[in-house]
Amino acid sequence: MSSVPTAFALRRTAGLTVAAGSLFVAVGAGAWITVTKQLRDEKITVPGNAPILAGKPVQGPVTAYVEALVIKGNAERGAGGRTFADISAALRGVDASSDEAVELRKQSAALSTGASLRTSLLTSVLAYGVSAFAGGLGAFFLIVGTQLRQVDAAG
Repeated sequence: MSSVPTAFALRRTAGLTVAAGSLFVAVGAGAWITVTKQLRDEKITVPGNAPILAGKPVQGPVTAYVEALVIKGNAERGAGGRTFADISAALRGVDASSDEAVELRKQSAALSTGASLRTSLLTSVLAYGVSAFAGGLGAFFLIVGTQLRQVDAAG
C-alpha cells in the first residue's frame, strides 16, 4: 500500500476544500453584510462625546464598539456612578414612595436600558468577528484547494 495519495483522492480533496472555502467566504460575507444593513437601518450616529468617530453612522464593528463604550459611560454618569447593586441597596434603605426612591428607580431603569443597548451593540461586534473568521478561513481553504489542484495538475 502506497502512502502517496492517488490522483483521484487529491482531486476530490482539492474540490471539497475549494467548495468548503467558497461556502465559508459566502457565509462570512453574507453575515457581515446583514449585520451592517441592520445597524444602518437603526440610523444610529456616534455621539459627540465619543473618544473617536463622533458624528459617524454606526455601521461597522469599530463604530458599534465605540457606541457601546459611550452608552456605558453615559449610563454610569446618569446613575451618579452607581451600579445596579448600589441602587438596589439604596432602595432597601429608603421609603418606597419617597422622591429618592423614585430617582433611584429612574437610575436603575437607565442602567438597564443602557446595558441592553450595549449588549446588542457588542453582539454585533462579535458577529462581525465571527463573520471575518469564517471569511478568512474560507479564503485559506480556497488557497489550499487551489494549491492541491496545481499539485494534481503537475503530477
